[in-house]
Amino acid sequence: MGEPITNNKSNNSDFRIEDNILIGKELSIPKVPINVAEETLKMLKSKPDFIGEVHALTGKVQTYADMSERSIKCALWLKKQGVKPGDIIGLCTDNNLEAFLVLLGTMYIGAISNTWDHELSPMTARYFLSLTSPKIVFTISSSAASLTQAAKELGMNLKVVTLDKLDGYESLEEDVVRDHDTRDVDEFKCFTTQPDDVAIIVPSSGTTGLPKGTMISHYSLHCCMHPEKNRDLVGHTCIVAPTMRWHYGVLMAYRIIAANAKKIIVPDNDDAEAFCQIIEKYRVTWFGTDPFMLIKLTKSKLLDKYRLPSLKIILSSGAHLKKEYLEALREKLPHVFVTNHYGTTDTACVCCAQTRTTKLGTVGYVSSNVRIKIVDQETEEALGPNKVGELRLKTLTMMKGYYNNPEETKRAFDSNGWLHSGDLAYYDDNGEVYIVDRISDFINFRSINVSPGEIETLLITHPAVLQAAVIGIPHEVDEERPKAFVHRMPDKSITEAELVRFVEKNMPDHCKLRGGVKFVDQLPRTATGKISRKQLREMYVD
Repeated sequence: MGEPITNNKSNNSDFRIEDNILIGKELSIPKVPINVAEETLKMLKSKPDFIGEVHALTGKVQTYADMSERSIKCALWLKKQGVKPGDIIGLCTDNNLEAFLVLLGTMYIGAISNTWDHELSPMTARYFLSLTSPKIVFTISSSAASLTQAAKELGMNLKVVTLDKLDGYESLEEDVVRDHDTRDVDEFKCFTTQPDDVAIIVPSSGTTGLPKGTMISHYSLHCCMHPEKNRDLVGHTCIVAPTMRWHYGVLMAYRIIAANAKKIIVPDNDDAEAFCQIIEKYRVTWFGTDPFMLIKLTKSKLLDKYRLPSLKIILSSGAHLKKEYLEALREKLPHVFVTNHYGTTDTACVCCAQTRTTKLGTVGYVSSNVRIKIVDQETEEALGPNKVGELRLKTLTMMKGYYNNPEETKRAFDSNGWLHSGDLAYYDDNGEVYIVDRISDFINFRSINVSPGEIETLLITHPAVLQAAVIGIPHEVDEERPKAFVHRMPDKSITEAELVRFVEKNMPDHCKLRGGVKFVDQLPRTATGKISRKQLREMYVD
């Protein structure tokens, strides 16, 4: 074994390097039978008067006592519906006061919560219903009809419950959390789960172009609630912009309670000025968002108007915030620590984090209970400093796999059990990690991983399209925009505008062909017959 290199520049960056492996600080977290939602329930009951959540637009608040009582009532209702440990409950929602209560209630009884994007396309809705076969789906009123229609097309007898009120549907307020016996609530006991039992299934884009169901265990969530993981959140008033369709949104919901912090609930919103107003109104101190919002703040004049004096920390996640934007934000907001983190859905944790001493342009140092190596893809050799290769990972919180997809689960790991991140990266002599590029084909639009395959699947359903391929083209603000290359059917006519409208009508906003459409006589292919996206990118440049 090589001589270990240690780093103690910051109490947030304790790690060592052995045999070209970055090894984060090792925290002892025993594997014991525990329901992570029960841990949260105990925290809620310990401070009943504490205001845990505030809706930014309505001002409505939920104390820990409210959250405790309503989540238990949700669990009691689910049991009355015949939901058992291991059953799957869908949660298709935006940011609101009700979503986390359903997540908790589901997990109290040992069932599994499957979170979805509330802007699912009909095709993806059918796919997820087929994949996980949820017994019940909780959703918002704007998504209820499309989910009901998808279930009908699949021949599923699915109960859809709305988090708000909608005629013709049972609702959380009117049906789920009403009319429960006080004694049943007071005497409620959580189901004791095993550490490796699945707690949640969150969506992750797959190489086939359809989302995969990433299974995260109770132990994974338990690790994320460790006090050392959450010390930077303690006592803060927080905004977490991503919804629980991202693993980040789910993890932060638990971590905020573990840190005894307050959460300001902001519905999906791309309005940068609205966020500034909310931050000032509620004196927000901690703001977690994606680079797209931070780029908008930087390129606008809003930070000349809003100085955001209460804010102490801005955490950028979902994609890498470029150095120039970090510099601009720190210049405009010198009182705020603006930081990049790096993590993946499959690891279910923050894998690298910047500290106040890390260099701009990096994603910081390897986190506790995480191991990283940079691998030469041809030789499988673990590379030393300043050499670019694929970043691979091992963590205590690693996913259990992809639901009902053993082949993709196997492909996600190398022969030694290291997770393929799909990212090209390197680390410098000090052990700071730099993300260079992505190996995968996914399009990074405003921090959302857009699947080219899903757009392609829709395009080829058009009668005038023979074949289609989609790539991401660079954009200064959006990072990348989807662009389609289309081989038309012989003797068929279709225009760029018609195809752009076709996708806009049938897919979520982030899948729109903002990069346009290029018609080609044929699509370039590799020797194995696959479409060559590399050649398509070269065609775009030309």
